[in-house]
Amino acid sequence: MSVIAHARLSNATLLKAGGAAVAAAVVANVIARLILGAIVPLSPDFMPFTFGPIITFTLLFTLIGVGVLAVVNRVAANPLRTYNIIGVIAFFVSLIPNLAGAANPSAMPMGGTGTDYLILIVFHVVAAVVFLGVLNVLARRA
Repeated sequence: MSVIAHARLSNATLLKAGGAAVAAAVVANVIARLILGAIVPLSPDFMPFTFGPIITFTLLFTLIGVGVLAVVNRVAANPLRTYNIIGVIAFFVSLIPNLAGAANPSAMPMGGTGTDYLILIVFHVVAAVVFLGVLNVLARRA
């Protein structure tokens, strides 16, 4: 492990890396929506497939992620490593509602089909990979 990986991040690094990671995840999910819309018939009545919710929820949850990193940065001996573990766990937890919706779409308040909920997982994967990837690259460079 490098010394940088064990060091606490400065507030400037948190803001720069966190902001860039949030922006990258939002842009990546918009691009993913455009690509998915071109190759897979997406249900037009399923609100989570519209751009507003994709942008809003990606922005909201990645901003929460930056907030969690700020806390972890203060309390953990190896903040990035600890945060990455938390991030992977949070990713898998975030899949639970989608998997529940896929198993029983009629129980979900947004409607949709089981396939719709499985397609939503793509957005979770894209956001997690891009957010954690950009965050780690930029934080380690600082």
